[in-house]
Amino acid sequence: MAYMVRQTVNSMYLNSPSAAAARSAVCRSPTQSAPLTTNANRDNSRASVAFARTARKAFEATYGTPVFTAATALRSAGQPNVVSIDYLSSQRDFVRDSKRQIVGHMALALCDGKATVLTKSPPADVSSTSWSQPSPTDPSVVAVLRTASASERFVEIWRDGVLEKSVDVSSVHGQFYADSTFGRLAWSHSGTSVVYVAEKPEYEKAQPDKSADEAGDDEGEVTDEIAGSVAGIADPRRYTFAGDWGETFSGKRPPALVVFEVDSGSVCVLPPPEGVSPGQAQCLDDCIVFTGYQHTVRKHGVVYCQNRPSGIYTCDFEGKDVRCLFSGSARSPRITPSRRGVVFLSTATGGPHASTSELLHYDLATGSVSTLVPIIAEPLGAQQKIGGTLLPQGFVGIYADQLPLEPWISPAEAPGREVMVFSSTWRSTTAVLALDLHHRVLSLHSPVDGSCDCGVLGANGDIVVAKHSTPAQPESLMVGEAKQLGQELSICWYKIGHPTAGNAEWEVVCGSQSGESRLESIFMCPSKPDHETRYFWTDGNPASRPLAVVPHGGPHSTYTVAYNPLAAGLVRLGFGVLLVNFTGSLGFGQNAVLAQIGKMDTLSIDEIQEAASSIHALKAGDIQRTVYLGGSYSGYTGALLAGRAPGFYSGIALRNPVISIGENAAMSDIPDWAYAELGLDYSFEAPPELTPEDFAAMWRASPSRLVDKVKDPLLLLLGAGDRRVPPAQSYSYFARLKAAGAPVQCKVYPDVGHPLNTVEAERDSFVSIVRFFASALKK
Repeated sequence: MAYMVRQTVNSMYLNSPSAAAARSAVCRSPTQSAPLTTNANRDNSRASVAFARTARKAFEATYGTPVFTAATALRSAGQPNVVSIDYLSSQRDFVRDSKRQIVGHMALALCDGKATVLTKSPPADVSSTSWSQPSPTDPSVVAVLRTASASERFVEIWRDGVLEKSVDVSSVHGQFYADSTFGRLAWSHSGTSVVYVAEKPEYEKAQPDKSADEAGDDEGEVTDEIAGSVAGIADPRRYTFAGDWGETFSGKRPPALVVFEVDSGSVCVLPPPEGVSPGQAQCLDDCIVFTGYQHTVRKHGVVYCQNRPSGIYTCDFEGKDVRCLFSGSARSPRITPSRRGVVFLSTATGGPHASTSELLHYDLATGSVSTLVPIIAEPLGAQQKIGGTLLPQGFVGIYADQLPLEPWISPAEAPGREVMVFSSTWRSTTAVLALDLHHRVLSLHSPVDGSCDCGVLGANGDIVVAKHSTPAQPESLMVGEAKQLGQELSICWYKIGHPTAGNAEWEVVCGSQSGESRLESIFMCPSKPDHETRYFWTDGNPASRPLAVVPHGGPHSTYTVAYNPLAAGLVRLGFGVLLVNFTGSLGFGQNAVLAQIGKMDTLSIDEIQEAASSIHALKAGDIQRTVYLGGSYSGYTGALLAGRAPGFYSGIALRNPVISIGENAAMSDIPDWAYAELGLDYSFEAPPELTPEDFAAMWRASPSRLVDKVKDPLLLLLGAGDRRVPPAQSYSYFARLKAAGAPVQCKVYPDVGHPLNTVEAERDSFVSIVRFFASALKK
C-alpha cells in the first residue's frame, strides 16, 4: 500500500507545473541522444508538417528501391532453356534505419525472346554474411564468412543447405574486409581450402605480471625487441602507428590474407609483404593471386582513387615465395578460365584520382605483360585496331572501378573460348562490353544513345546477368544469352520485370550553346503537375518550373542515365533537375580528363553556368527559381559560385564541400588531390611539405577567400566523420559567413563519412534540402 502511495505522489509531482518548469530548465550536452521536447513541437502548423511529410514520402519512394550488387546464373542440365539466377541487392530499411543485404532466387524460361519467371523464392536477409562462395569442385558446398556481432566472426561450410562446419575466428583476426577494394572470398582450385581478407590480429593488451623478480634477471643486453604482453605491459607493437586506408576504412587494422583449411578447420593468417596491403585474392593451383596496395611513408586514401601505387602479386598458401607480377596502379585481377593468365585493370599512377584504365594480360608461362585494351585519348571516329585489338566505333576507353567478380562467358558455339564481359562508362551511359581474348575483338552490347544504363553483375557459361535502369526507372534485372558466329559475338537480352517510370521524363542534352561535345548533361523533369508537385510546380508551364543544377563531384566522375534517387526525389516534388557533366568527367577520352588539370577553379565553373543557361534558353526552367546542389568537388564549385555569381542561384546547398584547398591538403586522407588538380607536383614516396608558395596557389583557388561576396541563402550539410573533406574548414566557413551576415545554415551528422550515406543522414539531408529550397525560392 505504501508503494502505491509513493507512486501516486511521484506521479502528481511529475505532472505538476513546477516539475515541468524544472524539466524545461535542464540543459543537455550535444552528445546526449535523448530528444528535447518543447511546446513548439506541438504548435507546428499543419501545412508545415504536411510539407515535411510529403518530402519524406518522396525520399522513401525514390530511395526505397533495391540496388543490385551481384548475381550468378546457371542453366538447367535437363532443360537448357531454363536458367536459375541468384542475386544480391542492397535495400534501405526506413524503420530500422539500416541498409540490408537481400538475396533472391528465381528460375526463368527463356523462349521466343521473352523471359518467363517460373519460380521465385521469398527474399532472405543476409546482412550478417560478409561473403559467400560455392566450391569450384562441388557447387553444393558453400563457404560463408559470417559476422554475428561486432566481436563475433565465423567461417562456415554449408553442404546441400545444411551447416556442416562452423569455426569461430573471432580471436584469430579482426573484422572481415567485405568491400570491393580489399575484400574477397576464393576457393583453392582443389576445393580443400578458402582464402579471404581480414584485419590483422590485434597485439596483446597489458596483462597482470605474474612472474617474480629473480636473481640474474638483469644480466644480458637490454634491447627494444619485446614481443607479446610481458612484465605487466602491452605488446609494444599494439600502439605503433600503422595508419589506415582513409575514407570508409577509418580505424581498421591493416588487411591480411587468411587461409582456412576446410577439412581440419585450421585458420592461418599470412604475413603480408613488407609495405604492401593485400586484397582481392584469387587462387591458382599452387598460389594466391592478389592486389597489393603499396605504401612507404604513409597510406593514402584509396576508395574512389584508382591512381594509387599498387601491383598484382602472388604468394604460396603459407604467405611465402612472394612475387610481384606487375607494378603500377593495378587492381581487379581475374584468372582466365584456362588458368594460363591473369587479366587486370591498370591506371596511371598519380595525377587525377580517376581516369582511363587499360586492360592488361599477364602470361603465367612466359611472365610477359601485354595490353589488351589501351588508353584512349579521344573517342574513336571509326572501328579501329590498336595494339592488336579491334575496338568499336565511338569507343572512349575503359572507365571501371572494378571488373565483375565472375566476368567470363563461353558461348556454346565456341567452347573453350575466353570472353570477358564487363561494364564501362561511355559518355553519359554505362555500357556492356565483351572482349574476346582469342580474336582480340572488343564489342559493344548495350545502347550508348542515352536510352538506358546497363551494368554487368556476373556471368557463367553463356549467360550474363546485368541490371538495367533509366533516370525515371529504378534498377531491374536482365539476362543475356551469348552466341558466337565466327569472330562476332552477340548477346540477346531478356528483361525481367518492368518498373514503372512514374511522372518523369529525361533527355541527354548538350550543355553548351556552342555545341562542345564534352559538355553533356542529363535533364530530368516531371511530365506534368500532380499532387506531389503542388509545392513547387502547378501550372504545367515548363518555363515556370524550378531548376536544380546538380553537377557531380570528383571532379573525375560521371553522371550516367542510371537511376539516381536524389534526382528522382526532386523531380517527384516538381523540380527540373540538370545533372551536369563537364570537361574532366570520365567517359569522354583521356584528353578530357587531363584538360581539367590546373583549371579546377575556372573551366568547370564556366561549363556549369553554360549548362544551366542552356536550360533557361530552352524555356525548360525558371531563371528566377534556379537552385544549386553539389557535394565534395561540386560543393567546392558551388561555394565558388556563391561568391562569384551572387543572384544567379536562389539557394545553394552544399554537401561536404572543399572550402579551403590548403587546409584540405593538410588534413585530408588524399592530400595529393589538391596538388594534382592544381597541376602541382606530388610524390607518394616523399610527400611534399605544404610550402607558402603552394598554399598561396591553393588559397587563390579556394572559396574561403570569397566569404564577403556571399549573399544568397546557403545550406551546409556535413559528415562529422568525413576523412576525405574534413569538416573543420566548413565549420570555419560557417562561422565567418555568420559574422558577415550571410544567410547560412549548417547541419552536422555524427559518425557519418564523406558520402552522407547512412539512412538517417540520407533522409534528413534530403528533407532539409527540400525545405531549404522551398524557403529560398520564396525570397
